[in-house]
Amino acid sequence: METRFELKNVSKFYTKKIKKGKKLRFPALDSINLTIYEKKINAVMGKSGCGKSTLARILLGLESCDTGEIIYKGKNIESISQKEFRRKNQVMFQNPFLSVNPYFKIQKILSEPLIIDKRFNRKKIKEKIGLLLELLEIPGSFLDRYPSELSGGQLQRIVLGRALVLEPEFVILDEPFSSLDEIMAARLIRYFKKIFEQLAIGVLYISHHLKRVHFFADYVALIKKGRVIQHVAKEEFKNF
Repeated sequence: METRFELKNVSKFYTKKIKKGKKLRFPALDSINLTIYEKKINAVMGKSGCGKSTLARILLGLESCDTGEIIYKGKNIESISQKEFRRKNQVMFQNPFLSVNPYFKIQKILSEPLIIDKRFNRKKIKEKIGLLLELLEIPGSFLDRYPSELSGGQLQRIVLGRALVLEPEFVILDEPFSSLDEIMAARLIRYFKKIFEQLAIGVLYISHHLKRVHFFADYVALIKKGRVIQHVAKEEFKNF
């Protein structure tokens, strides 16, 4: 099985103020060792504050680790071109309404990554957006709407579309279903799983929700107080 990310003894420390102006240094991640596989849905789960989102930010290059090493497709991640990395690795965050410009119509939200990429002319962009709408089962009428005119579930599909438009190899999902009710979340999880399997895209799914991880994931890592205490195939995960 191919490996996309390998974390070797990765630690991340933060500092917080305590009494009388003193500061306490504490680990958000504590000597993490973790393998994240290609073309699989990898889940990282644990309670709030355990280090899940810190791990995602470090993988995306939004923060740096204090100790340890991250290997990306066999190379140290620091040696990889950021432009190429960001094209091949996309992210979706929790709240879709905070992930898009509220003043942009859906047409612009979906086409903007292609315009910035500069590899596509107007005709090609139109073709790719059309294929994307078909894949995601999004009505063409949505293109002329603003985000505020869509429901949370509808907009989350648009945000997924924006993540997929550059044909990435891997997507990080940072609790993208947490702002949705149970029925809508269940529908989107089934839908996302089908899309990722169809496109053979690898996923890192950050969540605290046991039931959703059980359905969605192929491999599960459990983090507690900044440390990986279990990392196995879903069928072997002890909490299920």
